Amino acid sequence: MKTVSNFPRLSFALLSLCVLTFGASPARAQRTARKAAPPPPVVAAQPVALPARPVVDKLAPAGWTRYEVGQPTRFSLLLPAEPSGSAERISLTPKVAVTVRNYMSLGESGLYGATYMEDLPADVMNEAMKRTIFEAFVKGFAEGFQAQMNKGGAPGEMKMLEQRAATAGGLNGYEQEFAFDKMTGRVRLVYDGARAYAVLSFWSDPAKEADRTLFFESLRVKRGR
Repeated sequence: MKTVSNFPRLSFALLSLCVLTFGASPARAQRTARKAAPPPPVVAAQPVALPARPVVDKLAPAGWTRYEVGQPTRFSLLLPAEPSGSAERISLTPKVAVTVRNYMSLGESGLYGATYMEDLPADVMNEAMKRTIFEAFVKGFAEGFQAQMNKGGAPGEMKMLEQRAATAGGLNGYEQEFAFDKMTGRVRLVYDGARAYAVLSFWSDPAKEADRTLFFESLRVKRGR
């Protein structure tokens, strides 16, 4: 289960690629650096994982529990088991850093997880920016997962399947599906101003589509600041 234990951080390995949208291209950045000293980097204290606590949900089917994250609650969703949590601070540019919190839960029908990002630059979060962050997130997820599977002795290459617009928790965003060997995965990332929420899953049993539908539709978000 080494892949599962390392999985929470894999989704964000290449999130910093969205610096291409925040700032200049590499060539332009080099020219700018010759003219003026770069601004001091963001000094970011490492965050802590917000607690995920079980709550009563009368609509939750057997074997699933609703977990609320944060105090006050930031979001909630249904999971098959108590999630493991982690948190980190990622610098996108010298002036922009985001807090990323990850929650992973392993069930009989697959791996289920959620990600909560905050401190995104809401004033410039147009559709192009959202798409750039989504694609960087997806690339990091796919490359990190494949690297860990290959390292564990599972040969193969991650294949990108359908990408489409999607919603979760009443918010708009994008969704990407993957395939690796006999496994299929899906990542859905949606935005709320300076915050973003992702729900993701990997599974090997196509007969459990009801579980995946339940999971992806279960996200509830506390909107705004």
